[in-house]
Amino acid sequence: MSGKIDQTIKFFIHNLEAFVWIAVIIYFAISPLAKAGHFTICPLSLAGFQHCPGCGLGRSIVLFLHGNVSESIAMHPLGIFALSIFIVRIFVVFKSYFRYQKQIHLLPIITNYKQT
Repeated sequence: MSGKIDQTIKFFIHNLEAFVWIAVIIYFAISPLAKAGHFTICPLSLAGFQHCPGCGLGRSIVLFLHGNVSESIAMHPLGIFALSIFIVRIFVVFKSYFRYQKQIHLLPIITNYKQT
């Protein structure tokens, strides 16, 4: 039983980045659509700048996940592209983990190989 728990913890730790991106996408999908005057942590917006290149990116993703594609593109043209990068990154992290596991399992076979 302890071995199974250790494997689960190891799997989670090695793929933590992917789980964070999954959590972000889920959060965006279940969050309500923002109204004007929303809370922001953007340092440029808080410093008083009128425009920030990244402002609206999160809201664009939220709008897209809620099915408002045209509003999403109007909010920030790169929102859908950013979401696609998140999704690709999730697959890359998991693929890397499984490739690593395959190499670890093959290592004893390779190191015990003797030429005759």
